[in-house]
Order: sequence, then structure tokens, then C-alpha cells
Amino acid sequence: MTGIVINENGKIRTVENVELAEKIVKDRALKDPWVVIDSMVKIWTKNAPEEEAAMKINVEQYREGLVDKEFGQTLMGRDQERRFTIAFPRSLMLMIRTQYKADELPMDREFFKKFGEKYPAFKIAEK
Repeated sequence: MTGIVINENGKIRTVENVELAEKIVKDRALKDPWVVIDSMVKIWTKNAPEEEAAMKINVEQYREGLVDKEFGQTLMGRDQERRFTIAFPRSLMLMIRTQYKADELPMDREFFKKFGEKYPAFKIAEK
């Protein structure tokens, strides 16, 4: 049986989750943001297996619906096109935002490009 910790706010956490949170805080102070994000992706995968499975299904469905699979191009109506490059779960984004605010780690085009390179399971477009 896994040990539990009850926080002062009354939330029940496993000892493993508390240790992971402490590791993230320590890594946050010492390392590159991608080391912390890597830990968070692993935690998200472990703690949200249903959400991960749903994300994988969504990625496959998105890929099937692309007009141009290489660049992730979709058609939106007659005269509008868009590019769909990555699926990024909201819960993972919120987890990352607990450590990095928008001014510290902008989730811009470069961020998502690197995220897709590091974690290809989230990528929709080939490029």
C-alpha cells in the first residue's frame, strides 16, 4: 500500500506524488525548463492514463482529417485554411503553468515546435 500525505488544505496525496512535486520544485531552481517539463509529462502520463489514451485517439483522428498531413493543413469552410500542428492537453498546460508563468515561459510558436520535437506523440503535422 502506498503511503499518503494529507496537506494542510485537506487534500490527500500519495508519498510518491509529494516526492515528485518536491523534485520538480528542486529541478525548477536548478535546471533548464525542459527538464522540468519532461518530469511533468511523465507525471501527467502516469496520473492521467485515461486522458493520455483519449489524447492519442484524438491525435489519430486529427491526422486522418488533414488535407495535407505533412504540414497539418485543414480546411475550414470555403476560403479559410488553418494549420494544426500539435495536441496539447489543458491539464498538462495547467501543470506546467504552476511552475512557469507566461512571462517566464511563453507558450509561443517556438515552444510548441520544440514540444512537438521532444514529444512526438502530441504531434499532428509531420513538419
